[in-house]
Amino acid sequence: MSNYTAVEYQARDAVAWIHMNRPDSLNAFNEDLRRDLAAALRQAADDDAIKVVVLAANGRAFCAGADLLEDNSPDKSDVTQQLLESYKPILDTIQNMPKPVIGVAPGVAAGVGASVLMSCDQVVMAEESRIYMAFSHIGLVPDGGATWLLFQTLGYHRAFALITEGGSISAQECLTLGLARTVVPQDQTEQAAAEIAATLCERSAIATAEAKALLRQAATASYDEIFQAEAIVQKRCLQSDESREAIARFKNKGK
Repeated sequence: MSNYTAVEYQARDAVAWIHMNRPDSLNAFNEDLRRDLAAALRQAADDDAIKVVVLAANGRAFCAGADLLEDNSPDKSDVTQQLLESYKPILDTIQNMPKPVIGVAPGVAAGVGASVLMSCDQVVMAEESRIYMAFSHIGLVPDGGATWLLFQTLGYHRAFALITEGGSISAQECLTLGLARTVVPQDQTEQAAAEIAATLCERSAIATAEAKALLRQAATASYDEIFQAEAIVQKRCLQSDESREAIARFKNKGK
């Protein structure tokens, strides 16, 4: 267990469990949470013993977005600088680390908290959880890359309606849209995440990392670019000990 102020970090076998821990504020981002979450994600990314990261939250919400009550909230500071220097490292680490990140939402993910959840590679949601775009209610636009993330999933018109009307997407809608991997009762969310993590831990870490990188590139790359990237990556995977051992097991099983 590592010492952080606003998150709990625990390594269990090959899985790093990170819990945002400001339940009384619905895990809204203040300076402590921004700092600690960035550091905890980096710790997991840099630990060779960790294969999978689970990003969860204590309390009844995943994250209510930015804490507008903190002394240096966006209306009192340079929001552009805060987004680029404090939030982007969190989102970049989730998206770019070679390890899969499973987001677990026990309740609402709002504002930049929704961006964090949607940036994860797999998402487990409680039945009562939802993604909430609250920005238009206070005269703001989405941030944390939310417009890009929503456009990729919803398309222009549905994303525009959600953003400008300040609506929400229920857990079941997220499941239908592909934003969520599974929806379960609230008290089963972490067990569902643990089962997904266990499956991923059994797979080749190299192949999983390369699949994540290819899919992240696919959003902006052409078919030909991805085809070529796959061809290069496939050789790297085939040359790995994990792949060779798995192929040998497959052949022996066939015999």
